[in-house]
Amino acid sequence: MKQRLCLVLMIFALIACNEQKSSKMLDDSKRSKAQELVSVLNVRKAKGIMLGHQDALAYGSMWYGEKGRSDVKSVCGDYPAVVGWDIANVELGEALNIDSVKFQTIVEYIQITNEMGGVSTISWTARNPVEDSAVQDPVSAILTQKKYKDKYVSYLDKLAAFFIDLKDKEGNHIPVIFRPFHNPNVETYWWNINSCTTAEYKNLWQMTVNYLRKMKKVDNLVFALSLYNPLSTEEILNCYPGDEYVDIIGSDLYLEQANDPMGKMYVENLNKTLAVITDVSDKKNKIPALTDTGMEGIKIPNFFSELVYPVISEYPISYILFGKNAWNIENYYHIPIPGHPASEDFLKFVEIPRILTGNKLDNKG
Repeated sequence: MKQRLCLVLMIFALIACNEQKSSKMLDDSKRSKAQELVSVLNVRKAKGIMLGHQDALAYGSMWYGEKGRSDVKSVCGDYPAVVGWDIANVELGEALNIDSVKFQTIVEYIQITNEMGGVSTISWTARNPVEDSAVQDPVSAILTQKKYKDKYVSYLDKLAAFFIDLKDKEGNHIPVIFRPFHNPNVETYWWNINSCTTAEYKNLWQMTVNYLRKMKKVDNLVFALSLYNPLSTEEILNCYPGDEYVDIIGSDLYLEQANDPMGKMYVENLNKTLAVITDVSDKKNKIPALTDTGMEGIKIPNFFSELVYPVISEYPISYILFGKNAWNIENYYHIPIPGHPASEDFLKFVEIPRILTGNKLDNKG
């Protein structure tokens, strides 16, 4: 009798175990592409910091459109793990983005990056849909006036079409990081919080995410909120649209040599801002990142190994994205080219085991 009872219990246990496995497999299959990328970012964050470069595959310092070329690769022999793009102009239906790269070419480079196991991050410096200089608060106008809201929604329709078109060879959507409305704490952009209220900024963010997710069924976006050099928790939370609308919390910070010739202020601010974003990210269960940084012209030869790395190595950030190398402006670069005084230092930086370039990755994380 006892033997029969034990056998029955074992059978029930096996059934329960199989049901749990089936349930887990079902749950995994239901995960969106965005959720898959979040998982990969968390796994890689434990391994190190991914190296990123803006527009890395499309052009570099004084060259444009050479397939297979990258300024990062020219110096260290490997591609960056993260490649950044700005898809401004997509909302206008134009063929080229603001950096004179065809949108179809950007799609192809995102596909190539995905095949290599890399990650693409996309900002969107969108044209102001409120083309009326008398309107001092475009964000409020979009939220409250039908004609402006309709125009903005037409922007989102074109934006969604771009993201939906991001597919691999098997026809699966490629997940990417999407960084809209960046740096709201500076006056450069029409969504800045000096023109609109923080509540309006958050409402615009929520409206954008909800429309893309619910109306357009876009499921391959990991959303990154980034401010310029935020130095307090309050500064971030003032612009924070809510846990369900953000996956990454980032900081942008550039070394302005005119006011900081030796980079001392940059190092101090980098320490402070990374401390803030990692603390908020930890409390919110989000991923911290240095979403845009660098020094134009790299006039400090040991910039990477002695200024940047000692700071970023103290914080569990997912990636560091350096600014672009211009194809049409001489000496405008944020990654050194071969022969540049900082090229050996950059190579030293990249050879650090915890700095992850393309060959240090795998497709599973």
